[in-house]
Amino acid sequence: MADHYLRYGDKMRIINAYGGDGKGGYLGIGGASKVISAVDAVGTWAALQNVDDATQWTIIGPAGSSRNTGDNVYSGDQITLQNYKDGSYLALFNANPASNSGYPVATTATLDDNSITPAWYILISTANKANDSRLIDKDNIYLVATFGQMGGILDTNGVGAGGFKYSVTGARLVNRDGGSGSWQVMKFTG
Repeated sequence: MADHYLRYGDKMRIINAYGGDGKGGYLGIGGASKVISAVDAVGTWAALQNVDDATQWTIIGPAGSSRNTGDNVYSGDQITLQNYKDGSYLALFNANPASNSGYPVATTATLDDNSITPAWYILISTANKANDSRLIDKDNIYLVATFGQMGGILDTNGVGAGGFKYSVTGARLVNRDGGSGSWQVMKFTG
């Protein structure tokens, strides 16, 4: 029986809330990244036309996780997001101190480099009257990547290049600018 919960192995889209729910664009990949050791540039797309596969992400457990395909995703879980188009992983690149824009975000094929963080803590910000911490379709979330004693929040930041509506970084502030750090999940059922 189908339900609205998201589980490990499910595909989803992630929509940014900058300027209001759903107005910040769909998280996706574009051309080659300029970040050293990265695969794809990451940003938000204004619409899904011609970028359908590039905006789909599969939820998987990070290396060493005990989570299996079909297990529910809970607020506070650490997840890895794999892009459907090319199999690369959403990552925060932490080799350099954060600039005013935050840490670089791109995709990677490398899962064992301390200067690349491909795992994100998912924190649900939707008020859930049933006190159910499982991730549900249309929940609002924050994605936090940690490394050492530092961390960054997935955030839209600045006008995008290469067709993106907005650029994406790992910000130091939770909600830096009018919803820029808030995202909504959309379970992919196609």
